[in-house]
Amino acid sequence: MTFRADGEDLAEGGVEDLLREMAPALRHFGVTLRIRTVCGSGDEESYVLGINDRRCPVLDADDWRYNSPWLEATVRPLAVVNDLLAAAGTPVRVFTLYAGENDGLALLLDPAIVDAVRRSGLVDDRNTPELPTPNRDH
Repeated sequence: MTFRADGEDLAEGGVEDLLREMAPALRHFGVTLRIRTVCGSGDEESYVLGINDRRCPVLDADDWRYNSPWLEATVRPLAVVNDLLAAAGTPVRVFTLYAGENDGLALLLDPAIVDAVRRSGLVDDRNTPELPTPNRDH
């Protein structure tokens, strides 16, 4: 399944909308999402969600100054979703294409598919789905 994950929209408070859109598909894989805004809504310096009782710092002031807020707002929540999928025992994970861009996508895929695409050499790196990896340098 494919979901629109526009980095700008996500950084401006759209993460909840994306997760709610993904929720029915995630239930199919054993993950029932519970989402709540802890603080902020994307238009403030700090934007934190609770995802299944896990604190997910979507953005903070440093992200707006030193990092790519659009990228971080995309990958941080999706990395939490991947942790939940792993805990549910399913091989399916959320991958991204063009993370942090206006044409960003979130895709529910079996990693074996992505490995096959990568090994084929037929698709360049930019067009190969990636696991969301938040910037952990700060």
